[in-house]
Amino acid sequence: MKTGNMEKMRSYPGLDLKQSGILLRYRMNMSGLSVREIQDYLVLSCPQPVYRWLRGKALPSVDHLYALSRLFGVHMEELLADGGENPVCGEIFLEKQYLLSYLGKFRKAV
Repeated sequence: MKTGNMEKMRSYPGLDLKQSGILLRYRMNMSGLSVREIQDYLVLSCPQPVYRWLRGKALPSVDHLYALSRLFGVHMEELLADGGENPVCGEIFLEKQYLLSYLGKFRKAV
């Protein structure tokens, strides 16, 4: 086996459940869907699985992940955050960063 491949194998890629929950909540907010609507779409008998996903206590099954990716119009991987250096996409906090920057400038002016 080549040295480059061995180095890739040394660090097992894992998923960050909490950050994945943040990504899922972001996609839900962007699409304007509620937990109840997600529950109905996935034909779940109760909303608890969705709440567990959002809190980072569990991940959706592959079937549910696929259905959610189709619902949100993204790849399945965009609903999962790995445990790497930057698990959550910068776009999620872009609006918040802009608003905080604007408020900071506004406070200095006052």
